[in-house]
Amino acid sequence: MTLKLKALPLVALMAVAVATAPAFAQRGGQMAGQQSASQQQMGMQMAQQQTAAQQQQLAQMDQTMQRLHQLEQQAAQLSQNMAQRSGQMGAGQMGAGQMGAGQNGARDQSMQQLCDSVATLTGEMTKTMDRIHQNLQDPALIQDKDLLKEMDRLRLHVEDMAGPLEDALNTMGRIQDRLHQPGSGS
Repeated sequence: MTLKLKALPLVALMAVAVATAPAFAQRGGQMAGQQSASQQQMGMQMAQQQTAAQQQQLAQMDQTMQRLHQLEQQAAQLSQNMAQRSGQMGAGQMGAGQMGAGQNGARDQSMQQLCDSVATLTGEMTKTMDRIHQNLQDPALIQDKDLLKEMDRLRLHVEDMAGPLEDALNTMGRIQDRLHQPGSGS
């Protein structure tokens, strides 16, 4: 009889477990479904944040590209202006037979070369930013988070160089104007 008493609670316990198992399974399924939905929602939020960050990054790149294109045009215009002024001054000096014409011609030629160099530099920076832009849209690159980080770091460096380049072009414009003012020896 002791055996039966000991077995009875065990049988009752098993019966309760069998009877409540579907309810626990359903509840467990609901909890798993809630966790899955929560994980999906978090995943979607992270994807939206990444997309927003990428869109912001692309917008910044577009602004930098526009700025670099403007700087490239400004540099080309400086170079073209210097070439025209040098040509005009050279013709005027040869006709007038002024002393120091060789010195002014050398100065103008040196300034022309400087303008050409800065125009080339500006063009190369524009090409570099364009290549970075293309690489940042490459699906293979987007998969490699470390490489993506480094490419973004490079983008920031190029963007940082645009300000000093703009200052240099403005300074060159002032130098050019100063060189060709009356009484400056030209």
